[in-house]
Amino acid sequence: MHTVLVKYVLPGPVPREKMMEGFKQVEGRFRATPRLIRKYFSYDEGEHTGHSVYLWESEADARAFFNDEFVTGFKAKFGAVPELFYVDTLMVIDNEAEKTTTS
Repeated sequence: MHTVLVKYVLPGPVPREKMMEGFKQVEGRFRATPRLIRKYFSYDEGEHTGHSVYLWESEADARAFFNDEFVTGFKAKFGAVPELFYVDTLMVIDNEAEKTTTS
């Protein structure tokens, strides 16, 4: 498994409710993304900074998703260039499902 941490600073403040509307609009896209295990949408309204966490089946899957086209589209939509951090995920504990997954 592989995690990608994404950080982006918006050019100005955006209310939490507006961010949530945008997140809900793309929910279907991420539900249908092959090999994406989990995605978290997070937002710090005071700092107008978004943080997303993606859990992928493999690093290759993650890197294929976060290609130049993704970065260009992201910048056009949000006016921000995302910072991407790729990390190997050794273990995930899911208390809700009462499950631990290792890679």
